[in-house]
Amino acid sequence: MNRAGALPPGPRGTLPSLARFARDPVGTHADWAARYGDPFTQPMPGFPMVVTGRPDVIRRVLTLPPGAFGVIDAGTEVMGRFSLIRLDGTTHQTVRRQVGPLVMDPLRHGNGQAIQEIARRHFAAAVGQPPTPAIGLTKRLTLEVILRSVLALADANTLDRFAVAYGALQSKASFLLHFVPALQIDLGPWSPWGRIKRARQQVDAIIAAAIETAGAATKLSGPLGPIARAAAEASDPVLGIESLRHQVFTLLSAGHASTAQALAWAVHHGWSDGTILARLQAELDPTAPDLDPGQVIRLPYLDAFCREVLRFRPIGPMIGRKLNQPIEIGGWSLPAGTVIGLSVSLAHRAATGFAEPDAFRPERFLEDCEAQAHAIPFGGGVRHCLGANLALTEMKLALAELITGYDVTLLDRSPPQHRLIDAVAGPTSGVMVRITARKAA
Repeated sequence: MNRAGALPPGPRGTLPSLARFARDPVGTHADWAARYGDPFTQPMPGFPMVVTGRPDVIRRVLTLPPGAFGVIDAGTEVMGRFSLIRLDGTTHQTVRRQVGPLVMDPLRHGNGQAIQEIARRHFAAAVGQPPTPAIGLTKRLTLEVILRSVLALADANTLDRFAVAYGALQSKASFLLHFVPALQIDLGPWSPWGRIKRARQQVDAIIAAAIETAGAATKLSGPLGPIARAAAEASDPVLGIESLRHQVFTLLSAGHASTAQALAWAVHHGWSDGTILARLQAELDPTAPDLDPGQVIRLPYLDAFCREVLRFRPIGPMIGRKLNQPIEIGGWSLPAGTVIGLSVSLAHRAATGFAEPDAFRPERFLEDCEAQAHAIPFGGGVRHCLGANLALTEMKLALAELITGYDVTLLDRSPPQHRLIDAVAGPTSGVMVRITARKAA
């Protein structure tokens, strides 16, 4: 057992370590675990993080009760002081129940057909165009889907305004700016942090207007209207309108970028292996051209393929938790207040959880009933990703449209490297593709 207050060994230098992790989060964790053992300590701005990839420890941490975790003091300025990522304990659970209806039922009120129509329109627009990074296409697609799903925005002008404002926010943000407080200095509209704050204000204004409109429209379909009206009447600020704006922004930012990167990885894996693509087509072709959303999301091989993409290419490579109670892991006694990092990338490549973990094999989720239990792409426990069901549904429906309606040519079949993009892990290349209308068999 370690001496009191001691932490496991790990790399030195906060900024060099953070920069290396941002460039290659998956490979960096593998290198550090091999060099320092598991657990190891990863320096972060303002606090050290004890990282583990051991599946047994991760399962134990994820099943701790709500009161076991505190708030990690990061991301407040962008996400908002009431954001779900900033709440803990029973308050966190209360707010999850408040905003859960916005994302928990992706097929409600014809939303499945809306997702299909959006995907079809974006893919059709790419036909005949020069080669383009798939990530640009999937970002536009997923942003429109989540705006329609969460805010019920359908007006083209409003969608365009939001896309411009949110694109400006993303282009000005960086992983280091989010996590290094010393860089968060507003020196006016030409300073990096000043540009982020002003872009965030533009996004917030559009969200606020959408919430106000939804609250006033008694006949508006979807759950936002009732939630907005309840928030306007709430006496507790954590359930009020300002908080609701923060929750909506959190859902949009977390759900948009992560699903877009997952879809880009899926395009790479689906079209770089002819056997996998042929099996996906064989499963989907009998259902085309009228793809019923409820039927599509239940197709077994498509489901297995999406889950393997998320296992093999973890979009969120690490889950952070601040402990409110002591815990012992790997012979180290960690006191309350310790920030622990659960390495998704290490857990997903653990031989104790997956046979041939370094191979991309969708079949594992058909053959091994335990595979799904070991995969944690959306975290787990009381802080399990609220939008997980929407993300998987969106992936399946968008891929089904692409597979049945279009031919995709990869400009580079070599495996792209992970890097942190928009605070999630995506392919460095963006996956360059050419899209054409699918030829009849």
